[in-house]
Amino acid sequence: MTVRAGREFLAIPGPTTMPDTVLQAMHRPAIDIYSKQMTELTESLLRDISKLFATKGKSYIYIANGHGAWEAALTNVLSRGDKVLVLESGRFAIGWGNAASLMGAEVEVLKGDWRRAVRPHEVEERLRRDTEHRIKAVVVVQIDTASGVQNDIEAIGKAIKAANHPALYMVDTVASLGCIPFEMDKWGVDVAMSGSQKGLMTPPGL
Repeated sequence: MTVRAGREFLAIPGPTTMPDTVLQAMHRPAIDIYSKQMTELTESLLRDISKLFATKGKSYIYIANGHGAWEAALTNVLSRGDKVLVLESGRFAIGWGNAASLMGAEVEVLKGDWRRAVRPHEVEERLRRDTEHRIKAVVVVQIDTASGVQNDIEAIGKAIKAANHPALYMVDTVASLGCIPFEMDKWGVDVAMSGSQKGLMTPPGL
């Protein structure tokens, strides 16, 4: 016989446990996808997501997990053969780099340590050496789930600017958005992506 007391929790980094209010909101009939109600709901969500990222730029919702968002971010700003600098701080930083490699990008990993955050001065030094500006994008994870490392996105953005380098600054906020501050425009982030299943505490797949 199994005895359970209270609510069952999934004790893993993600998906996180959804609040009852979120679960209850899902128990409603689907609305007409061609209706004004659907259009207004979608537009309001996109506006709210931009506020969450702290950007005046446009936001988009993909029916995909974080890996799908990685691919969407990469394919919309890079071409085959473009060089990407991956800032290592854990499994998911390397994973985003692997995704870029599979899509035809040339990937260079700025070696780091899973026990510490990316060092902004090392990023600046590497970009200063790229005098031909072959590096088209710098990718980093704000919080890497595997290592638990939290990177200083603002400081890394300042390092890129100090190097006077034109590379796009791309940030994965899957494990951080809604949990810790993220200021996309203020910190000079060009492209950011996230997922619905962690800090946002909603069903996975967006």
